[in-house]
Amino acid sequence: MREVAETGSQQELEQRLALAGPGDTLHGFFFNGALKVVRGLGDAVVLSQCIQAAGGDRFRAFFSYPVSSLNRLLYAAAWALDEKHGGFDAAMRHLGTQVVSDYLESSAGRVLVKLAGRGPKQLLHSLPSVYRTSVQHGGCSVRWSGSNACALVLEGNTLPMEYVEGATRGLFDSLRMANVKVSGKRVSLSHSEMELSW
Repeated sequence: MREVAETGSQQELEQRLALAGPGDTLHGFFFNGALKVVRGLGDAVVLSQCIQAAGGDRFRAFFSYPVSSLNRLLYAAAWALDEKHGGFDAAMRHLGTQVVSDYLESSAGRVLVKLAGRGPKQLLHSLPSVYRTSVQHGGCSVRWSGSNACALVLEGNTLPMEYVEGATRGLFDSLRMANVKVSGKRVSLSHSEMELSW
C-alpha cells in the first residue's frame, strides 16, 4: 500500500505527477492566473522558480498544456505564498480563485455568465460540459442531494482539492452568488468532491 504523503509536500506532488498521463491537458488560462499571483509578489527569484516549474512564462488562454506542468506551477506558487496566506492549503485556495476572472472574460466564460443569471442550479447543470471544453483530464459530474444541494465530483483529476475548491468558490463569488456555500473534500489524489448548497 502506498504511503500517504503529507499535504503540500514534494512527495505528494510527485505522486500527483505519476497519476497524470501525456494526454492530460488543460487550457492556458489556468497557468496565467497562477503566474499573475506570483508576479504580484514582486520577487524575481520566486517568479523564475515558478516559470521553470511551469515550463514557460507565456500561455495562450485557450491552447492546451500538460496538467503535470500546472501541478508543478501550483505547488511552487503555493510554497512561495504559504506564509502570506497562512499555510499551503489556504495559498492553494487563493490560487484557485485567481483563475476565475480570466475565464469569465473569455467567450466560453460569457456563456457561463448568461447561465448564471438563471441561478445556481442552472449553472451547476452546465458545469460538466463547461469542464470538458477547458480540461481534458478526468471527468466532472454533479450528484444532486436535494433541490438546493449537490456535490460537484471530479474523478481522475489530479489538481489539488484546495485549488478546485478555491476556483469553485471564486466562480460563484464572481457571479454574485455569495449565498452558495462550498466545502471541498479530498477522496484521493485524483478524486475531489465539492459540496454545494444555497
